[in-house]
Amino acid sequence: MWPGGHADLVEGGLLIAGRHIVAVLSPADAEAAANGADEVIDVSGMVLMPPFFDCHVHSNSTLLRGTENSLPLELWSYHAINYGREFTDEAVRVAAQLTDIEMIRNGIGGYIDHFPQTQRATSALSGHVEAGLRIGFAPFFADMWDEDILGMPLDRGVVAKIAPLAPRRLEDIRDSYVRLDAEIRNEGKSRVTLLAGPNSPQRCSPALWGLWRDLQDKLGLGSHTHLLETFPQAQAARRRWPQGLVRALAEAGLLHDRLSVGHAIWLDPDERDMLASAGVTVSYNPLSNGMLGSGRKQVHDELDAGVTLALGTDCSNTGGRHDLFEIMRHMLIASRNPGTDFDRWLAPVDVLNAATTAGVRALGGSGQAGVLAANSAADILLLDLEAAGMAASSKSLNSIVTHADSRNVHSLMVDGRWLLRNGTIMTLDEGAVLGDARRLAEGLRSAAAERQADIASLRTPYAAWQRSAFLGHRCPMCGGELRRGSYRCGSP
Repeated sequence: MWPGGHADLVEGGLLIAGRHIVAVLSPADAEAAANGADEVIDVSGMVLMPPFFDCHVHSNSTLLRGTENSLPLELWSYHAINYGREFTDEAVRVAAQLTDIEMIRNGIGGYIDHFPQTQRATSALSGHVEAGLRIGFAPFFADMWDEDILGMPLDRGVVAKIAPLAPRRLEDIRDSYVRLDAEIRNEGKSRVTLLAGPNSPQRCSPALWGLWRDLQDKLGLGSHTHLLETFPQAQAARRRWPQGLVRALAEAGLLHDRLSVGHAIWLDPDERDMLASAGVTVSYNPLSNGMLGSGRKQVHDELDAGVTLALGTDCSNTGGRHDLFEIMRHMLIASRNPGTDFDRWLAPVDVLNAATTAGVRALGGSGQAGVLAANSAADILLLDLEAAGMAASSKSLNSIVTHADSRNVHSLMVDGRWLLRNGTIMTLDEGAVLGDARRLAEGLRSAAAERQADIASLRTPYAAWQRSAFLGHRCPMCGGELRRGSYRCGSP
């Protein structure tokens, strides 16, 4: 058994009643407890551990696999927005459940869904509730455009054709959040946590920052947002907030331990230290950042500074599978640069903590989930260490991080309910969801095709703008200093 956090593997078992763990049992205690239990499950050859938690996801993107993923973020986003215009209530619900199925099969017991189609949030929410995962549900809001923020000289006629349909008026955003909050509270959807979901701070006007703070304070919400994902974003943020974006968040009362952020690649040391001091959870998304050429995090420096680092898979059409086994291996090697002190390379337990316990903190329930302990939530992952590629491996945390994959996921319980048992999904009709997803994804691609030529016309002016944005700076991936000496390349 691995209890979570920075603990080691130990022998033992669990006594569960309803939605909670009653006791953590030694081998001797387990034998005695079995005599009075309603059900006894033999987990020989398995590891009991907290489920994984995916700290940055956009569930709608699961229907967009096989579409564009070979462009920088700012240009790629037009393709994502284009497909997003064609979503229906059915599509967002099926996308949510397709994402949920993939999470369950990968041993992921919960995730933050940073959800773009705010006007269809109720449909996505209903899909999540049926699946049974823990969800931090963070519907998007924004009222400013990248073309203005970043100074991209693109054809506004083309941009208008593919503009997102999400609400931008403050009263509409507020009303949607009040309705969602009431729905979650009144219907007892205890596994869902509503989060304020600004797309990113720089895409929100001062008035929308005020609404963000109101949602946080009046509804008691935590928050999830993108933060300093690309170098042009960092440049624009410095122009708007000369003292730094992270400091501006702190001064606005928005920087605290109920905030989680995706990416946070382009931090200077002071901003990194402020995130650590405030207890902000930072999601590390190495595959999507690499796919979009956004940059690489200074993983070891951030952990040394005390940053709470969790893991994320981001969009399905940029980050690959929702597979934290894969992301864990990326984190494990993140500090292994040639000539570095190998005694300080990341340990497997650091990686497992980021993939489990650290991420759940973003839901504000660190004492209830993410660890196996008496009175904690009955959220449990059973990994079969005698299956597939683990069959000949030693039974260790190192083996789990470096060798395990979804084939080792045997069963998954969340809130005392089996979502996956003996390899079978218990809460959803998997075949029906997969069939609906194939049909809907084909329709989305077909409907969005007529605007693809318009987006293609943006490539040349975008390329010229990108060259100017980086003019006078060394390549952010080569290890050299940029114009502001505090920025430097991250490790691979």
